[in-house]
Amino acid sequence: MTAEQQQIFIKYVVLFDSWTKEIPLTFLLGFYVAMIIRRWWDCCQLISWPDHLLYNVSALIRGNDAETRIIRKTIARYAILSSVLAWRSISLRVLTRYPTDDHLLDSGLLTKEELALFKTINVRVDPHQKWFVPINWIQTMMVRCFEKGTLGHTNELRVLLDALEKYRNALFISSLQMLLTQLENFRNRFARLFLYDWIVIPLVYTQVSTISVYGYFAFALIGRQFPSQNEYREVVDMYVPIFTILQFLFYVGWLKVGEDLMFPFGADDEDFEFNYILERNLEMAFLIVDELHNQVPPVYVESLDDKVELMHTRASIRLSNHPQRQHLRKYRMKEDAMQISREPSLKPGCRVSAKSPSSEPEGSMSSKLPGQTPLQLLTNF
Repeated sequence: MTAEQQQIFIKYVVLFDSWTKEIPLTFLLGFYVAMIIRRWWDCCQLISWPDHLLYNVSALIRGNDAETRIIRKTIARYAILSSVLAWRSISLRVLTRYPTDDHLLDSGLLTKEELALFKTINVRVDPHQKWFVPINWIQTMMVRCFEKGTLGHTNELRVLLDALEKYRNALFISSLQMLLTQLENFRNRFARLFLYDWIVIPLVYTQVSTISVYGYFAFALIGRQFPSQNEYREVVDMYVPIFTILQFLFYVGWLKVGEDLMFPFGADDEDFEFNYILERNLEMAFLIVDELHNQVPPVYVESLDDKVELMHTRASIRLSNHPQRQHLRKYRMKEDAMQISREPSLKPGCRVSAKSPSSEPEGSMSSKLPGQTPLQLLTNF
């Protein structure tokens, strides 16, 4: 370029560099990604785990006879079935695994009679949203167990479970109401997860953040070029803009993190592993309600004198240990400061009156009037 063209180019460099300072990129991108991270974590917290519900089912529906065992295992199977029906509406992993209701029949989550009954239920608003049907079946089974006496009032057990769950209230409710409360919490997680899948972040917010990032680096591509001779002679002219490259990696990577976490129900590596969660929940469900039901190791009288000591390995004993310590453990007071003081404790600004008893005005409460009792003195006062 000629000298005149270089001067014109320098002016554009200065202008474009000043424009990059006008874009609040950190504020826009930080708020955008923070909202997506909070939304992603809320979705993670709303994944339904049937453990709490089935622990209460195993504790309150007692019995090892065939009928009671079938009831508990059926409730566990219905809980997993509702998870599959709900998650296949939002997760690509679950949908590709159970694309039709016949696949549920082949996997054993539904019987032929249940599938026939399930198909007779029509939902006009959304025919695919029938995930609540197994939860309704669970509720009906709980009510019938209560009517038959299999599930009775267990207020004492409720007290123990309240202490276990660290409940602060002292309400005594029936075991049926307790199970229905757990079932409602199990169902509400699915409903709230559907809301996150339905109501997404507004597209215009994503567009604003994306345009801000790429617009910033479009101006920085010109504004970060400093020719060897210009009014910025004190600035080192680097052939490789290292800091600009780092900024590009940070900001664009930050934007891509938000875009990847915006929809965590897909089949990418960073999305939720619903297939693993289903397999884990199925195994845990049948363990809780059947194999572990009413199971406890034998307890002997001789174990009363057994001592329990926490052991260390050679590897763990070498690790640093930081026990809890109070910050005033080394505080010591002087001997004269610990002496008991007889002086009255006064607020700032208060003064002790040094008047003698003889200087009290007549008619005061402390003056003694002849022939009057303390009650009469109080009346006169």
